[in-house]
Amino acid sequence: MNAFNFDFYCPTKIFFRPHGLDDIGFIISKIYHFERVFLVYGGSSFKSLGYYERVISSLNKYGVSFIEYSGIEANPDIEDVKKMIKLAREFNPSLVLACGGGSVIDACKSLCHGYYYLGDPLDFNKHLVEPISTLPLGVVLTLAASGSEMSDSCVISDRKKNFKAGFNHESNYPLFALLDPELTYSVPLYQKAIGLVDMFSHSFERYFSPSSEVEPCDSLALAVMKEILSLIPLLNNSDKKYELARAMMILGSLSHDGFTSFGKKKNFVVHGAEHFLSGKYPDLAHGQGIALLLIPFLEINKDILKDKIITLGKDIYSLSSIDETISSLEKNLNSLPIYHDFSSLPFDIKEEDIQKAYTKLKLKV
Repeated sequence: MNAFNFDFYCPTKIFFRPHGLDDIGFIISKIYHFERVFLVYGGSSFKSLGYYERVISSLNKYGVSFIEYSGIEANPDIEDVKKMIKLAREFNPSLVLACGGGSVIDACKSLCHGYYYLGDPLDFNKHLVEPISTLPLGVVLTLAASGSEMSDSCVISDRKKNFKAGFNHESNYPLFALLDPELTYSVPLYQKAIGLVDMFSHSFERYFSPSSEVEPCDSLALAVMKEILSLIPLLNNSDKKYELARAMMILGSLSHDGFTSFGKKKNFVVHGAEHFLSGKYPDLAHGQGIALLLIPFLEINKDILKDKIITLGKDIYSLSSIDETISSLEKNLNSLPIYHDFSSLPFDIKEEDIQKAYTKLKLKV
């Protein structure tokens, strides 16, 4: 019996708005009554695709003043967070607005906490302190993958020290998130593919966390995983562009908002192993790293997880064999347009670091 007390909190409001980017000024000003915004986005594509102009036009229309910070990269670095905190303290915003995917959102979560904290904002990720006060955070999602728009997680790197870690806290939940599927149309195929792996892993790790004998949300986790895998054939189907974008946005949020582990304790060893690798090798995209660790996780732990693997096989693949189930999932991953082994990556990862990552996958009995 898995008997323990638990609290659940998921306060993020979702504004699902096809063609909805132009509504952001109204949402900020008329619904939440914020007047000063610290706007954060990633690379040049946010401007080249016209999203930046639409956002600032909407902010101007509703009299919202703002300053901006751009250039947040994958595996967001603490140096960017520190620069943003300095600027934010000078501007005194009432809201931080993150326009991007998980990296931009997580950098903004760190900014929101660090704004009120006089120490190193990386202290939160080192689990030395917990946030007490935080700035409100709004999100305009442009990449469906991490689920950070509706999660209590914040992952930050310190590239100078090869450090990367996340922390979970209820203050990490954004106040609101605007989901407009059309904003993801231009995302490259590779990014969409590793995005599917990322969102799959969030329910995968929740499912393989310890369960009670009767665990209602394990079935929900299996259903979410099955839906995510069903999207793989749609990646190259231009006729299903909107359907794919819509489904990815919904599943990305659903897979990481806590519902697929409701009533359970999470055990994210695959994420921990990936954070170890991408902390040392920042060029390793998170979803790509996860894709290279999911099958080793099952192989290393298949004796411990045999009952759950069998249930997954029956539910998703109509199989009852552990090895055939693992092989079927591997075939799904290998059908994606991503790198399928460490040796094929466009940069080198030392074999000793790969082996260290594998040791981190081993579950404690």
